[in-house]
Amino acid sequence: MTVGISVSYERDHLLARGMGLEHLRELLLRLARPLLRRGGYIAYSGHWEEGPENFTYDLLRLISAEQEDLSVGDCETEQSIGRLLNHSAWPHYLKLSPRIEAQWIHCCRVLRITQHMAGIAPAAQVADDQAGEGGDRARLNSAICLSSLRRLATQGMFIANPAFPTQEFIAPLSARIVLGGKTKGYSGFIPGVFEEASLALERGIPLYVLGGFGGAAEALAEALLAPARSRQDALTVAWQEAGTPELATLRTAASATDLPVGVMSTKACLDALHRRIKAARPKLASNLHTGLSNDETRELLATRDIRRAVELVLRGIKTRLGLDELPA
Repeated sequence: MTVGISVSYERDHLLARGMGLEHLRELLLRLARPLLRRGGYIAYSGHWEEGPENFTYDLLRLISAEQEDLSVGDCETEQSIGRLLNHSAWPHYLKLSPRIEAQWIHCCRVLRITQHMAGIAPAAQVADDQAGEGGDRARLNSAICLSSLRRLATQGMFIANPAFPTQEFIAPLSARIVLGGKTKGYSGFIPGVFEEASLALERGIPLYVLGGFGGAAEALAEALLAPARSRQDALTVAWQEAGTPELATLRTAASATDLPVGVMSTKACLDALHRRIKAARPKLASNLHTGLSNDETRELLATRDIRRAVELVLRGIKTRLGLDELPA
């Protein structure tokens, strides 16, 4: 069981709802803890820079604490604690030092998505030491790698591992949970939560959208709950470029080259997401594969109650994945 979690702190959105960073952190940990105790993996592509808004270290500390509790408990138990899968795209993984990776090696597996893995031709690749100075080409390659990361994390991926005679296969996602998420100032072709949700819809993976906590997840929830033929502003190129002016430069760079297989332009990404949302609207529960009723699925899209959101997500995952239990 590998559950992808998309989360980022959108301060103004939460403050407008009478919540703050600690509420989002509580929600994340309450969702992750039962999955980890069931031995499941959490796939989260967070960064490694220290700071109060870094959920990577929150998850690592949770896993470490759960492992410690288990080690001092019943030595006869067959229970194991899951780990963090950190899919990290070029050039972001360059900021991860060997010391930090070694420190958390028992809690986390780092999966680096290189320019080569993203399908960027050797002549178009930017040297690692020029990542911060590569201009439009570096920004384009970074966006391509982010898009490839999201697709590879969703569908599974092969990686070379010296411990194996053949390539090792990293399993695809069993479910995707999205909350928060940037709608402006992002690095890829579209907001990361939008692309991850679109990929989940494409592959029929259970998708849990917690729209009541703001951010890109709220925009997704509003689109899913909208009238049948409508298209929300957030799903248009014009709206995205107005909020993220740098996107226009990225789109120009992308139009001047052939994007790798599986990587789509901003317009193509937004059009695909809109089509999938329209197709999901008539029967949200079955089309999002939530394992909940239609009323419960609609409730999940809008609730701001942390306890209720956790209850609905975990019950849905338990039903969809055929689990006998999810430890509290």
